[in-house]
Amino acid sequence: MGLEISFVFDKEEPLWQYLDLRDQYHFDGRDGLNLVMADESPEDDDRLLYQIERVLHIDLKILDFWTFYEEYIDLEVLKSNLVELKNALKNQPDFYKKIAYGHDIEEGYLKEKFAEDVNFLIERLDLNIINGAEKVMFVSS
Repeated sequence: MGLEISFVFDKEEPLWQYLDLRDQYHFDGRDGLNLVMADESPEDDDRLLYQIERVLHIDLKILDFWTFYEEYIDLEVLKSNLVELKNALKNQPDFYKKIAYGHDIEEGYLKEKFAEDVNFLIERLDLNIINGAEKVMFVSS
């Protein structure tokens, strides 16, 4: 499904902490979040990220892998955007019905797993903030 995106923090993330959280949320970085962040055609107005922005009426530019590839991002700013996304998803649980992407992304990933992945990322950022991290960078594996 495209690139597998990894998050690299400015302070080492305890592996056991990440693995526990990943298992708790059944997170798979190849499962769909990577497609939202790094859709194959970064110039395309119909990218999944842009469609989600339009439907939910929020700015998700900070999740654009192509804009922030290998560039450090402030954890608090990213977390704030993810919390805004989480709240928008809560207020519009049927948002995926307004997305036209194909490959069963709408009824599959967006309906079933996207909100859970957002919660996983928020909790992961919280744990890294507690560990002293201030910034994160997106890299492809």
